[in-house]
Amino acid sequence: MLPFSSFEFFILIAMFIAALVASKLIFSQNYYKHILAVLNLIFLSIVYPKPFHFIILILFSYFLTYLIADVFKIKKKIWGILILLLPMLLVKFNIHFDFYPFDLNNIISFAGLSYASFRIMGYYMDKAPNEKMADFISYFNFLSFTPTLLIGPIDKYSRFKSSQDIGFSAINTYNFIIGWNTLVKGIAFKFIIAELIDRYWLNIYPDTSKEILHMFNNMYSYYFYLFFDFAGYSFMALGIGKMMGINVPVNFTNPFLAVNPQDFWRRFHISLGEWLKDYFFTPLYMFLTRKKSLKKFPILRQNIALIMTFLLMGCWNGFKLNYILSGTLLGVFSAIHNTYLIHCKKKGRDVIFGNLNPIVVKIISIILVFNTFAFALYIFSGRFPFLN
Repeated sequence: MLPFSSFEFFILIAMFIAALVASKLIFSQNYYKHILAVLNLIFLSIVYPKPFHFIILILFSYFLTYLIADVFKIKKKIWGILILLLPMLLVKFNIHFDFYPFDLNNIISFAGLSYASFRIMGYYMDKAPNEKMADFISYFNFLSFTPTLLIGPIDKYSRFKSSQDIGFSAINTYNFIIGWNTLVKGIAFKFIIAELIDRYWLNIYPDTSKEILHMFNNMYSYYFYLFFDFAGYSFMALGIGKMMGINVPVNFTNPFLAVNPQDFWRRFHISLGEWLKDYFFTPLYMFLTRKKSLKKFPILRQNIALIMTFLLMGCWNGFKLNYILSGTLLGVFSAIHNTYLIHCKKKGRDVIFGNLNPIVVKIISIILVFNTFAFALYIFSGRFPFLN
């Protein structure tokens, strides 16, 4: 039983919330993380498929981070990153190692591996050289928090730890009402709106159809389905987290109203966009900036970093043509917008829209962003007939 996949899951979560509320009446705040760890362990051990695989990953990453950062003190973090991401990389590249009687790929391949790997890498990147390792219970909770276990949002350890430290005090009537309303919103998105789109719109025409109207239908229906399905998961995780005393980061805020690519990633899968910006784009841009051959080309440096960042996003989903191409397209869209912004600053005016009414510019921008991202996600979906 995966998170949010059945009615039984919600019954179990209700029992978890009740257990935390009861515990607040008995125990002090210091015990919150221990009780949360017990609840997360119960879900992993009894309900989650391949529970020991996930627990092994947590142990592996914790002690490996300690060895890399505190014992061997490897200065170049790229080596630590590659070692910590090795399980995910083996799965993504579909590399098989069989050590009788163990099938390594069977051990490291399980639901939630990618999101856990991103959190692991984020913790390692944020850890200062002389900073003590996180206490294991908090680290365990960070990686195994039940509502965000499978599909995010991708949290930062420092933010999660701050929330965990005041967990019991955050369990109150006010937060419960906010959490309940957010949970209901997520349920409506995922189980009503996304389900209706899936049944009555998404599959009206076959994926293989190359008729232009059919393709537009398939493109827009998938875009709306993806949003309501994915945002539904995120809102449910946020709502349940709120009721359990943990502030889960917001992942979606009206992406259909985005006016440019940068604005879109502040609204759509926000946690992934922030993760890529902090742990890939910024380090890559700084690396390129140090290259003498690129010092005279600041726009080129930024655009290379943008395209490589979104290419990584595509490859993270898998090494298939539709993922690689959609990631590249998203990077190109961002690079074009970045170049446009820089030229506007240099000229001191809008080089495309000129003195056009700002409201008209905003409407045109929303339409352009909506359609370009709908097309990129259509490619991503694997439903684009010219790639089949």
